[in-house]
Amino acid sequence: MKKIVMATDLSARSDRALDRAVMLACDHGAELTVVHVIDEGLPASFADAQRDTAMGIIREQIHRILLDSGLNIAIEIVFGRAYVDILEVSERLEADLLVLGVHREDAFKDMFRGTTAERVIRAGNTPILLVKDRVNAAYDKIIVGVDFSVYSRRAIEFAVQFSPESAFHLVHAYDIPFKGFLYGPDTGREVTKQHQIEFEAMIDQEMATFVASLDSKAPTLHYAMQEGTVREVIDREVQRLKPGLLVIGTHGRTGVAHALLGSVAEDLLRTPPCDVLAVKAW
Repeated sequence: MKKIVMATDLSARSDRALDRAVMLACDHGAELTVVHVIDEGLPASFADAQRDTAMGIIREQIHRILLDSGLNIAIEIVFGRAYVDILEVSERLEADLLVLGVHREDAFKDMFRGTTAERVIRAGNTPILLVKDRVNAAYDKIIVGVDFSVYSRRAIEFAVQFSPESAFHLVHAYDIPFKGFLYGPDTGREVTKQHQIEFEAMIDQEMATFVASLDSKAPTLHYAMQEGTVREVIDREVQRLKPGLLVIGTHGRTGVAHALLGSVAEDLLRTPPCDVLAVKAW
């Protein structure tokens, strides 16, 4: 990564995102730009005062974090609409990563009203890192939700470049077809058991083929397949492994296709179990 953009709403939770962005910029030798968006509808005198205040707060936060790192951080204060101008800055600077803090649910005129991360990943093409937890160290353990699609492939390959020294845990959730129709007396249970064994063997082979086809090879790679919904399985694995980061691939479509295929990604961005990295295939 060469360029990172971090969007802040000046809240304490954005402090966590800034800490993570600085750590990543130092680790990758990347340029870091911090952007804050001020509502374009505010009266000019009030907006100017808010701009000066925001600049002072951001400079103070940066000074607190940097210490002797020697990292140069640019600051951009823009007037506009939150997600639109966050994307504009990110695209203009050709950022490799956009870092956001989780939203404050009840704050008045909060820049992150629960849909900012969703809108950014839907409308833009830059990978989004949504920071929830306090920063203690680099990500040592990362879960990647996979469904064997091009979206999963892109997500894994970016994640390996993003954090090459981490241990990666690929997680796939599945439902066994017609399982509900196979329960019954002893013979039915035997059929069910054999059907489940065969289906899980097929999924295991699919995972092995998928892993072998990846362009980027993680130094430490584990994988698990569990029966259940995507959110159930991911929540179980997050609870079990306690990773620092969850990676998901998404397409960011709109309309019916988005509702059917993008709901899991949106749900994870809206209520993240830990830090979440969302990567679009295109």
